[in-house]
Amino acid sequence: MDVTKKILTTLLLTLISSVCSAQEPKAVVETSAKKMDVLFIAIDDMNDWTTVFDKNNPIQTPNLERLAARGALFEKAYCTTPACTPSRTATLTGLRPTTSGVYDNRDHPWRKNLPDAVTLPKYFNQHGYRTRGAGKVFPGGGDSSHQSFEEYFEMRPCPQPKIRKGAFGWYDWGPVKEKLTDEFTVNWAMERMKGSPRDKPLFLAAGIFHPHLPHFAPPRFFDLYPFDQLIQPPMPADDLDDVPQLGIAMARSQRRWNGFLFNDPPAEEDPASLKSLVRAYQASSSYADAKVGQLLDQLDATGRAENTIIVLWSDHGYHLGDKESVVKFTLWEKANHVPFIIVAPGITKPGTRIDTPVGLVDIYPTLLDLAGLPAMPDLDGQSLVPLLKNPQAKWDRPALMTQGRGNHAVRSRDWRYIRYKDGTEELYDCKTDDPWNHTNLLAGEDRDKYASVVAEHQKWLPETEAPERGPEQVRDNKQKKR
Repeated sequence: MDVTKKILTTLLLTLISSVCSAQEPKAVVETSAKKMDVLFIAIDDMNDWTTVFDKNNPIQTPNLERLAARGALFEKAYCTTPACTPSRTATLTGLRPTTSGVYDNRDHPWRKNLPDAVTLPKYFNQHGYRTRGAGKVFPGGGDSSHQSFEEYFEMRPCPQPKIRKGAFGWYDWGPVKEKLTDEFTVNWAMERMKGSPRDKPLFLAAGIFHPHLPHFAPPRFFDLYPFDQLIQPPMPADDLDDVPQLGIAMARSQRRWNGFLFNDPPAEEDPASLKSLVRAYQASSSYADAKVGQLLDQLDATGRAENTIIVLWSDHGYHLGDKESVVKFTLWEKANHVPFIIVAPGITKPGTRIDTPVGLVDIYPTLLDLAGLPAMPDLDGQSLVPLLKNPQAKWDRPALMTQGRGNHAVRSRDWRYIRYKDGTEELYDCKTDDPWNHTNLLAGEDRDKYASVVAEHQKWLPETEAPERGPEQVRDNKQKKR
């Protein structure tokens, strides 16, 4: 009997071992299949005057509110640079302008500065993801987009109906009935979302062009903002009196305040007036929000939402006449503060609001962390997962913004400190007193009492900065190629 028991025991152990061995590959497959998809939504030029931040704000963004209710809204998120090319380059490579040398829109194509950079979607592709992209994800699309995605749908040209007299190119605004570029982008992304095989995880990027100029939208979005009830930003007549010369130059760059954007001086009801532009921007923003809603509806319809990380961001903010500025290209709050939302199933709690200042340069390491991918070395940002898990987690770093080499802003919870390349400075109290950056505390007689605040913010300024690739260097490079 002992011999029989021994034989039976041996057979039983062998059988158990073989069953476990047979199940191991299956377990690996299941783990791989559960890898999270990523829906990556980029919006162009959307500022913080939207209802996702505050229900009392005038620009209606119900779908951003809906998305924020599913995950975490970063209430103090900032771009790296208030311009398209450097902001998107920093976000998609994880490298600040001071590292890359990509400081403004003239630094395009950005690949000249970063020929070996592994972009965010490319990194996901290298780690087993199927990657699809559409619309304005990278600045200008083109080779960078096609090289970064397995499949990429170029942004369709904008219609040019010339609503306002004298308008040219993209510098126009108003209601239109033409099919807009984001219709093509979102429809393509929705089809890929619905039809993508599930043998691999999906990284799907949709770049929504609105509310970038031209501020076109279907008439129903203009109906949301009756002209006689329109709310405009506060615009004190003396707003630039306490601003250094380099700040004034930024505010008035590209002649957007008076010049080719506006007739001088237009009547309020003139299609070329600032008030008409503000209305068109608000309508265009709500149109962009509706496109986000379509993407969310499709995601829910596919049944993939519970296994999808969603990240939504805007490349920079936007002025609408405040600080005597129109569009961006300044270091003040409204040009840099952006909507930024992350939904990470199993990590984020619905309706979370995080008031810690963060930067878009943190998106790259955060998504790798959330997806369980190996960390990418030498990135300038850091993972936000600790804040997603615990919004009260200790976070020592403020947000850093750069507008041209040597010009920087540091945004902490309560302050915005600006230093220009000539050493001139600004400081704004952002707690509750001055959200529009009207009063430069370093321009008055009491500046000395803010010395400790200034010192605390100065220590976050970059110690080294990559050289600027100015027009002379561009010409030199072209001559060398000849």
